[in-house]
Amino acid sequence: MSTTTAQPAAPSRDAPRFGAKRVLLLVIGGLVGLLGLAVLAAGGAAVWGLTQRDDSGYFSTGTTRLSTPSFALASSSLDIGPAAPRLFGEDFATVRLQATSARPVFVGIGPSTEVGRYLGRVQHREITDFDTDPFRVTSHGTAGGETPAPPANQRFWAVQTSGTGTQTIKWPVEKGSWSAVVMNADGSRNVAVGLRIGTRIPALGWVAFGLIAAGLVVLLLGGVLIYLGARRPRAPAPA
Repeated sequence: MSTTTAQPAAPSRDAPRFGAKRVLLLVIGGLVGLLGLAVLAAGGAAVWGLTQRDDSGYFSTGTTRLSTPSFALASSSLDIGPAAPRLFGEDFATVRLQATSARPVFVGIGPSTEVGRYLGRVQHREITDFDTDPFRVTSHGTAGGETPAPPANQRFWAVQTSGTGTQTIKWPVEKGSWSAVVMNADGSRNVAVGLRIGTRIPALGWVAFGLIAAGLVVLLLGGVLIYLGARRPRAPAPA
């Protein structure tokens, strides 16, 4: 009488399930990749911006004709906090104002509190906002009954210039609250100038390089996470 011996069944070699861990890696990798693309886009925009500078390295508006029957054109307060100088250094940006007039013209930038005292009771026009493309300003009139003293005689200006033709000031931006003022040099009424504004940011090149480098690193990280999530794990070896 013959006998047979039953052989043990071979273990199943089904493919591993697409588990929650792999799904999570794919989702996170996709989000990280999108973030990397966004940072790269910002770096590309910064590089494009570098090509829009003039020969002096300034981003400049066109020249716009501004006039007022009052005594002055003054900007509202520009508040510069301490964060930008700490991040990019004390010379992180320079503002350039150019004013052209048929009469001797004054251009100055000073602390907002001092400018407020000087023009507080003087009729003038306050510029509250401006657009660069095309260059246009938003302003409103401020009433007053006094006549200002000649602006060049005031001692609070951080930078100032006056004279005939085109007058230019360059102001290294610093923390504090500041206002820009354009007047006739003798402090008289009926100010009419062609105004042009420019800004130079030396650190922009480093910012553009940093954004592109960071975007590539983040994009690579996202690709690694997606690869790990999509990779098919090895099936367990048969017993």
